[in-house]
Amino acid sequence: MTKQSIGIKTFSLMLTLGLVMSISTMVRAGLKRNLSEQDNRRLAESLVAGHKNLEFKRWRSREIRQRPKGQMRCGDKIRLTPLLPQLRTSEVIPVELTVEANPTLLIHMGETSYPVVEALFKLYDEENRRVIYEKNISLKDKIQGIISISLPETALIDADAEQDLLEVDKTYKWYLIIYPDPQDPSARASTAGVVKRIAKEESLVQELAKTPELDHPKVYADYGIWIETVSSLAKLRERYPNNPQLEDDWRYLLESVGLDKLISEHPVNRRRLG
Repeated sequence: MTKQSIGIKTFSLMLTLGLVMSISTMVRAGLKRNLSEQDNRRLAESLVAGHKNLEFKRWRSREIRQRPKGQMRCGDKIRLTPLLPQLRTSEVIPVELTVEANPTLLIHMGETSYPVVEALFKLYDEENRRVIYEKNISLKDKIQGIISISLPETALIDADAEQDLLEVDKTYKWYLIIYPDPQDPSARASTAGVVKRIAKEESLVQELAKTPELDHPKVYADYGIWIETVSSLAKLRERYPNNPQLEDDWRYLLESVGLDKLISEHPVNRRRLG
């Protein structure tokens, strides 16, 4: 072995060791003292793996619908914004996908001085144009932030039978109506969205099974499934409020769909309907 080849191998080894030491230093620097050991281990793994920014591609081929007209009979004092990808025109909204029979929907409610105490959620079967589910929701006074609404798994179709609330390959419209003034029943504000349930592909099931939990939102995003992308990330942020990866994912995700103004918001009011 020549001195030159020995020198090259030694230099390569030094580069390799230097790279490992640099990565190790980066990981240690990225760890947070206020996280649990398990969270820090997950964060370290993502740093070493080179975690990619979470984005949701708004494909041109997505189905769209005419935007349902919201009601605003209380001036401009209440602003409701569903967490849905924004389109260039406000006249239409995308039909967003879910793989769950009972998805979780996220709606942002702006700051208001109204003592909001009640809301009504309605779900329509688009094909049959009928209400298949509705529920009154009790809210706390002067709430603001993101309202997280988890739907029930089944719906009662008659006295003896139940079925999945959302059926595969069916499209539904939902409405959230806020009643801000108990003294004035005519005062209200509302927002709406359209959701379609699709079958959960086996490849998606396998991908989720082998992917760390913190990266599940990216898996859903890669499959173009918005509802689970944003709702799974919101649940993770609630569970791990100090995780920097999740904070970055939330920022990049909302930026990618035109919801930049809501980046600083956290889910503050969780409602499970039943």
